[in-house]
Amino acid sequence: MADSRRVRNTALGIFSALFLILAPSAATAADGETAPARDPKQAIDEPYTAKIQKYTTAPYFNSPLVNYLPSSNTVPTPEAVLGDIAGAPGVLPYAEDVYKYMRMLEKASPRVKVFSIGTTEEGRGPKI
Repeated sequence: MADSRRVRNTALGIFSALFLILAPSAATAADGETAPARDPKQAIDEPYTAKIQKYTTAPYFNSPLVNYLPSSNTVPTPEAVLGDIAGAPGVLPYAEDVYKYMRMLEKASPRVKVFSIGTTEEGRGPKI
């Protein structure tokens, strides 16, 4: 009886050690890289982020990379131009408002470039 208990405890110890060594941690992706996540030092826009959480119908539609909006004193939020967060239920912004927002982003950040590639099939407004 003592021998079987010893064998079982030894096997359990080996399995536990292998699991701790081989299993990726919560912060490590399957390929050994750090799992994607927001920088905890990055300030977030709390009211906008709360709306993202409220309007998202199921958790699998979100990821740690898109479930918040970084806070910025220089870059406008979609809410400032479109009236609500991008993708809000029941809100379909006019194309002109979307173009206006894209141009505001271009002015506010050197990381955004907007190119006009022509007009729509109906000859209206620019295609961006």
